[in-house]
Amino acid sequence: MMNFGFQRTLAAPISVEGIGYWSDREITVTFQPAPPNTGLVFVREDLPGKPRIPVSPDFRIAIPRRTSLEKDGARVEMVEHILSALTGMEVDNCEIHVTDVEMPGMDGSALAFVEAFESVGYEIQNLPAWYWTVNDAITQRENPEEKDSGKNTVTHALSTPTLNRAVCVEPAANLEIGFEIRYGEECPIGNQTVEMVLSPEVYRREIAPCRTFVTQKEAEYFQKIGFAKRATFRDLLVFGENGPIQNTLRFPDECVRHKVLDLIGDLALLGGRLHAKVRAFCSGHDLNASLVQQIMAKKTQK
Repeated sequence: MMNFGFQRTLAAPISVEGIGYWSDREITVTFQPAPPNTGLVFVREDLPGKPRIPVSPDFRIAIPRRTSLEKDGARVEMVEHILSALTGMEVDNCEIHVTDVEMPGMDGSALAFVEAFESVGYEIQNLPAWYWTVNDAITQRENPEEKDSGKNTVTHALSTPTLNRAVCVEPAANLEIGFEIRYGEECPIGNQTVEMVLSPEVYRREIAPCRTFVTQKEAEYFQKIGFAKRATFRDLLVFGENGPIQNTLRFPDECVRHKVLDLIGDLALLGGRLHAKVRAFCSGHDLNASLVQQIMAKKTQK
């Protein structure tokens, strides 16, 4: 890790209310300013003693299709959109007080959280921000038997659909992210690729508005087994045979941009800002978390 620039927090507390996609329960999230070097910490207001759950890979637990954290029996689920908003807007220190286990889905994007932050503004703090950098290329694949052989392998993994899912990182002066998804020509989502250099301004404009997406078959299955009973076609992007149902895309490639949103939320587990080039091929939360662990395992402090 290295430090330059200064840490940021919110200028005042701000609350957001919504419904959890999976639980259908209402939840209030209150973002509280925090002192320098606090990091990002969830606080379960509804539990005895108001337990604190730091954002760290040490507390990540594996739950399908979402990023979740647990410490000493206290859990928070589907935290990736909140963490993405905080990380994308370079909020280093924040206490996230919640009234239930699952975070609100809102419209499936991070926009409501970013707009809440902007309504109160940010405070520059008097200690340097911490940045993660990498000295060499690191690759995580869905199939661990495929060995990383450096930058050439990274490029190959991201351009060849026959290979397994992969996420890779290599040295760069800023946070650069490239992402590719492949649903095939027969699916209305299709194949999409995006590349960008991240900053709070770019995140706010290009990433925060991009919504969660599922196919109609997936949506019907989740509701059949008892989840997302209160969610509608307006609460996220549900793709039928001809595209989004009762909804309109905000970007032609909104789906892959949402995958970038999720990736940024998973990178929040680092506990500091990342300056590196990240490339992902059909990656998901588990693979993203594995990359975070590898970056931390190879850390160097400057």
